[in-house]
Amino acid sequence: MRLLFQGDSITDAFRKPDEMNPAYQLGNGYVFIAASRLAFEMPAVKWEFVNRGFSGNTVSDLLNRWQCDVLDLMPDVLTLLVGVNDTIVSMQENSGIDDASFAAVYRMLLEAVRKSNSRVRLIVMEPFLLETGGVQAAWRAHLRARQEAICKIASENGAAFVPLQSIFDDAAARSGAQYWCYDGIHPTHAGFQLVAEAWLRVFHSTVDLKTNALCPES
Repeated sequence: MRLLFQGDSITDAFRKPDEMNPAYQLGNGYVFIAASRLAFEMPAVKWEFVNRGFSGNTVSDLLNRWQCDVLDLMPDVLTLLVGVNDTIVSMQENSGIDDASFAAVYRMLLEAVRKSNSRVRLIVMEPFLLETGGVQAAWRAHLRARQEAICKIASENGAAFVPLQSIFDDAAARSGAQYWCYDGIHPTHAGFQLVAEAWLRVFHSTVDLKTNALCPES
């Protein structure tokens, strides 16, 4: 079963694709944590974990490499987490694409996967921000419309949706924002565990691990 993780630095997490040890190829973030759990608990499953996250990527960057880094790989399960860099570019550099263009590109990504592989299971991770470090309330307001668009596009394409913003907000209310995201953008070790646990919950509802088969879509 090929599990492909795609996105920006939160997925990339300093992965080392040229390393011999597959563990190093997965980075040190939520992909590594989630893959480690699955591989440990079910070694009989023929797992193939592939991390193609790329630090700094926007939705347009992903579109440019979507054929070779997603479609050609024919994953059984594709996880996508992207969008925060689009907001950072807009807020820091006053450039980037508008909300409508962002939604159009995001929709193109998922529709291309569906067209290429009708059996693929999609897990869409919501981009998130916490107000700490350099992150301001205006950044979150900018991201909010895109979060809503992503949720809608995920539903249109039969994708499972992981609401990371509310998950991080709830955690920050308990222990403070910096405990989970040191700069408001990138998770700490605790934050990555939070993402991994959320992903695993959704994954287990997407794939029947007892039979090693994809669950019917709801």
